[in-house]
Amino acid sequence: MSQAGLTEIDKVVDRCLEVLSFRPGALLSDIDGTISEIAATPGEATVHRVARQALVRLTKVVEVVGIVTGRAAVAGEGMVAIPDILCIGNHGLERRRAGTGWEHPAGVAAVTGIAAALDAISAGADRAGLGEGIIFENKRLTGTVHYRVAADPEVAKATLARLVHAAAERHGLRVTEGRFIFELRPMAIINKGTAIRDLIVEDGLRGVVFIGDDVTDVDGFEALRAARQSGQVAALAIGVVAAETPRVVYEQSDVRIDGVSATASLLGTLADRLEALRREVGEDGDIAINRDGDERT
Repeated sequence: MSQAGLTEIDKVVDRCLEVLSFRPGALLSDIDGTISEIAATPGEATVHRVARQALVRLTKVVEVVGIVTGRAAVAGEGMVAIPDILCIGNHGLERRRAGTGWEHPAGVAAVTGIAAALDAISAGADRAGLGEGIIFENKRLTGTVHYRVAADPEVAKATLARLVHAAAERHGLRVTEGRFIFELRPMAIINKGTAIRDLIVEDGLRGVVFIGDDVTDVDGFEALRAARQSGQVAALAIGVVAAETPRVVYEQSDVRIDGVSATASLLGTLADRLEALRREVGEDGDIAINRDGDERT
């Protein structure tokens, strides 16, 4: 371990290789704060160029490469812009794959309530004099209220908390929080963890790596830990950390790396190693990796 509980990239790559030697495997990643720097507004965020290039390469050597995001699935697809990638959006409430989409019935049932709740919160924020800097994002199946660029984020948070919880109660929704955001979701417990668990079963996965940076990604970390402890899969939860990373991300991830640039480096090195291994053993060959990270076929 290096400073601040971070793990050297080469050691994380070795652990990824160990997990992905169990096939079929999946490499899954969040977007914002993981392969895209956190931006002032959602529309300003872009995927790190090196990370995207690596993901394109990884789709050729890993059975499932996917994005697991709080953004709407179509928005996630548009940001990443990789034809063969799986996109799980709205924290598991929808999925897009190979040009086809699926939406969870609980999300569809909440569409009207989400829109009405966001309208009510917006009106309340105006009455409270919060002014510009509060961003309302209607993602159909969920809604997000951003206050990162508010004039005083702490004051905005306190006021919005009251408005968000009141609107959620009125419209039968539940509230979650993230980095400078409140989220409105259906009451059904659907999250990144349930989505990853379903994917493991549906695709018969044997090895899963998931990379995330925020509270909502912890649901995925916990699901992987449970699946690993039950013997269902080999798994690795990678936390991407920065100055404002919630403590729970440190606590629930298996390893931690330093920011989006480290994710890009990790993905690029992993693509290099997997491409070399696939050339050695062939597309259908299993790769066995010992605990010291040495590959053997």
